[in-house]
Amino acid sequence: MSIKKLICYFIRYVLAIIIFVSCFIFKPSNAYAKSANTLAALRADLKDLEAQKRANDSKKNLTQSQINTKKNEINNANQEITNSKEKIENAKVLIEETDKKIAELEEKNKELIAYYQVMLSNNVYMEFITESSNMTELIMRSDAVKELTNYQQERLKKLEDLIKENEQLQVDMKKYQVTLEKNIIAYQDAVYSLQDNLSDLNDIALDINSQISSQKELIKVYEQMGCKENQDLDECSRVMGNAMWLKPLIKGRVNSNFGVRNNPLKPGTYKVHQAVDIGGNGEGTKVYAVGSGSVAMVINAEKTYNSKKTKTCGGNQVYIWMQVAGKYYTVQYAHLLKVYVKAGDVVTKDTVIGLQGGGAGTRKWESCSTGTHLHFGISKGKIANNKYFIGNWMANAIKPEGYPSAGGWFYSRTQWFRWCIWILKC
Repeated sequence: MSIKKLICYFIRYVLAIIIFVSCFIFKPSNAYAKSANTLAALRADLKDLEAQKRANDSKKNLTQSQINTKKNEINNANQEITNSKEKIENAKVLIEETDKKIAELEEKNKELIAYYQVMLSNNVYMEFITESSNMTELIMRSDAVKELTNYQQERLKKLEDLIKENEQLQVDMKKYQVTLEKNIIAYQDAVYSLQDNLSDLNDIALDINSQISSQKELIKVYEQMGCKENQDLDECSRVMGNAMWLKPLIKGRVNSNFGVRNNPLKPGTYKVHQAVDIGGNGEGTKVYAVGSGSVAMVINAEKTYNSKKTKTCGGNQVYIWMQVAGKYYTVQYAHLLKVYVKAGDVVTKDTVIGLQGGGAGTRKWESCSTGTHLHFGISKGKIANNKYFIGNWMANAIKPEGYPSAGGWFYSRTQWFRWCIWILKC
């Protein structure tokens, strides 16, 4: 064996050890990473967020209670309006009855007056008085006539007072009804305002909950890195040596490299292949995250096929956000038989994200796999999960480094090829 090849193998061995020992620590990303530079500070921020959540929840409960109170006031006012309408209707009936009584009494009074007039003209009244046998009877007969007249007048006065009272009741009830209706409008406006406040508080709650979840996720990632409570997080997460990726499989053969290739789906045509295809393993082989990060998106092609009977190019897929040496990347895994993670999950280099597919097991929902393999790609940037996700990922795709040429094998997740080729051309 030549000295050049011996040096080449030695460098490969040394580099593998270095890479294994360094654990390939990847720095997580979060809005709080800039303001809080220790785990202790992150936990303090988390406590503040949880205190904000409790305060916001208290405001939400108070606002909901105020809304319930206003709604009860509206219900009570509506009931009072109903009651006032009944009182008004009862007053109208009573007035009508009183009017009838007054009319009857006035008719009787007219008859009585006419009778008095007849009596006076015929001296009947005087005869009734003068025919008294003595002075006592005279006085009694005179008083009886006066009392009869006074009774009629008093009765008439009571009826007139009752009419006035009822008419005033109607006026008062209508005024009261108007007041209640105004109160209802004011209560409803208050309810609308409180509901707007509650909606704002709910939005705040969603934001706080999201921040709490993100903060917990961030703390978890740094804990998994082994960061101490008061250790500087930048120092803890600094990538040791050269920034590189672990491999997603324990071993494998590169079927196709990154770049222009003969399109296996349309022989005779050429297409840019924006990933590395890794074969040499059977379906069901464990697929690992290449470093620490969080799951950005999962495409469940199997579920889509079962519900819509449509196949997906790439099959089951996982996209993970990672950060290396201060730069963000989005990592792609396609043609998976099974997926073990979901969007938002935190992963490390030891996380099994799924099982390799691409063959007979995935053919039912796969539309563009030619055999069992893993499609592994890397794109620059922390690409957001939206309708532009795939387009942005493809536009920023870069060549995964550290893999042999097509047909070459690797036998560990830490085996690295680029440096040997770069330094010794071996």
